[in-house]
Amino acid sequence: MYILLGYSSGVYKFNEMVEFVEDVGGIVLTRDEFHISRGSYFISQEVHVILVIPEEALSDVKEFAKELKGDIEYLDVDREQKINVLSIIPVYNLLSHEGSWVDIETLQDIIECPCITEVCKEFEGTCLEDMDKTLDAMKRMDIVETRDLLGVIEYKLKS
Repeated sequence: MYILLGYSSGVYKFNEMVEFVEDVGGIVLTRDEFHISRGSYFISQEVHVILVIPEEALSDVKEFAKELKGDIEYLDVDREQKINVLSIIPVYNLLSHEGSWVDIETLQDIIECPCITEVCKEFEGTCLEDMDKTLDAMKRMDIVETRDLLGVIEYKLKS
């Protein structure tokens, strides 16, 4: 089972948090950065992200966030929003292993339910039911990039 968390911290060592989350089997979504200033004086720069992590990694992620002086908060989302976010995980995992451009048909052929991440337990059907919607969401979140190759749309994780 996966959980959704909000994480905020300074930008210092933020990449270490990203690596840690990926190492425990999670992903980092929707990175937002903003600057805090008073008048013309720059005070600090902060990062806010949404984390999707396996439930069993929660205590480790909290501890690591504490070491980096970051804050973790639970995100209260309804079931449909949670399923929309969790549907990204099998596609993300596959694209991270492929490393190259992949079309939607290939993704649907390779992803099997129940998938290795067990995200399918959250769905009433399969995690492949609305692949177009999932890929569009990943594009909006700036996780994947697309290209049109002879009329076939292909996807790849952004570097």
